[in-house]
Amino acid sequence: MKKLKVGTRGSKLATTQTKQALAVFQSYFPDVEVELIKIKTKGDHLATHNLQSIGGQGCFVRELEYQLRAGNIDFAIHSLKDIPTDIHEDLTLACVMERHSPTDALVIREHRSLANLPKNAVVGTSSLRRKAQLLNARPDFDIQPIRGNIDTRIRKMNEGQYDAIVLALAGLERLSLDQTVYHQELSPEIMLPAIGQGALALECRKDNKEVLHMLKKMEHLPTAIAVNAERAFLNSLDGSCTFPVGAYCFPKDGTYELTGMIGSENGQIILKETMQGNDPVILGKSVAAKMIQQGAIMLIEECRNDQKETFIH
Repeated sequence: MKKLKVGTRGSKLATTQTKQALAVFQSYFPDVEVELIKIKTKGDHLATHNLQSIGGQGCFVRELEYQLRAGNIDFAIHSLKDIPTDIHEDLTLACVMERHSPTDALVIREHRSLANLPKNAVVGTSSLRRKAQLLNARPDFDIQPIRGNIDTRIRKMNEGQYDAIVLALAGLERLSLDQTVYHQELSPEIMLPAIGQGALALECRKDNKEVLHMLKKMEHLPTAIAVNAERAFLNSLDGSCTFPVGAYCFPKDGTYELTGMIGSENGQIILKETMQGNDPVILGKSVAAKMIQQGAIMLIEECRNDQKETFIH
C-alpha cells in the first residue's frame, strides 16, 4: 500500500482530533503510512465574518472536499456537525467514528452557572442554534458573536469581553481543556446539540474502493445509525444549519430515540418533537414531518428573511 494523504483543517482542535482518529486507523492498519495535509478552508480565511453569511458550517469542509475530488488527498477527517447533508455525488462518508460527548458546555469566567449568571450577562456564540436556546432559557442575556479557535475564544472571555461562551464539550475533551476551564455541561433538555455533534466522519471518493473498504472497518455502528437519523431530520427540512436547528438521537430500549428542535433566533419560539424508531432515515423524516406540521418551515423562512435584511444593511 502506498502512503495515504489525509486532509484536515489546520486549527489546533482539527489537527488534534485528526491525529486521534489516525491513531485508531493505524491500530487497524499499522503497515500503512499516512501523511497529514493541512488545508485552509473558507471558514478559516474569513474568520471574522458572520458564519451564516459565508455558508454556515459547510464553509469548513468545501475546500477539503475539493481536494478530495481533485485526488490531492485520499480521505478527509471532519467534525460531522460541519458537514452539510448535500455531499457531492463523487464523495461519501465512509466512516462515522464513536461519538464523544454530544452536548454543549457553558464556559464561565467565574464559578457560576446558566441559572445564576448576572442579569444581562454577555454570552459569546456565533451559533443561531445556541443563541435561540440560550435566549429561551434566559431572555435577558446579551448574545454576542464570537469566532476563532477555542483558545482564542477562551482568552477573549478571560479578558472580560464576555461573561461566558458556549463551546462543544467534545472539543474541550479532545484538547483536555475540560479539566482546566470552569464549565457547566448543558444537557440536551436545556440545549439540543448540533446535528452530528461530538462525532468524527471520514470522507473519501466513492471510486476509491480500497480506501473506502479500509475506513468502513472503523465505523461505530450505533453512532452511525444515530447521526443518520439526525441528518435525515435536517435534510427533510433544509439541509443546512443556517437557522436555529438541533437534534439528538441515541439508543434507547432496543430502538433509537430522536428529538429535533427548530426555533426562532430570538428564542421566543422553540419547537421540539421526540419519536422512536429503528430505521434512522424514516425516524428522521418522521420527526421533521411532525415539526413541519407545527410550523417549522415558516420559522426557517422568517430566519432566512431576517438574515437577508441583516446582510443587506
